[in-house]
Amino acid sequence: MDSNQMNILINERKNNVLQLQKLIISMNIIYEMHQDFCAFLAEKVLQQLEKGSDPQKIRRIIESELCVGYGLYRHEFNSEQIINSIMKWWENN
Repeated sequence: MDSNQMNILINERKNNVLQLQKLIISMNIIYEMHQDFCAFLAEKVLQQLEKGSDPQKIRRIIESELCVGYGLYRHEFNSEQIINSIMKWWENN
């Protein structure tokens, strides 16, 4: 793989992280979600999507990060709706 192909792959991945980050922000899970946390969550979810992880594993990661990272309770957000939106985005991407 030459450097041009490598740069294309890197740029595609960065674009995917940004698109996923925008999707997560648009869900209004948390009012004024901190940009760094959203980027972290998008990166973590994208890694799992790239590995081919099943939606339930990704849902558990999202729940864990929102509960531990933001101190939310599971009843304060709809993880099923979040994962459905993310999976739909991934399939159309």
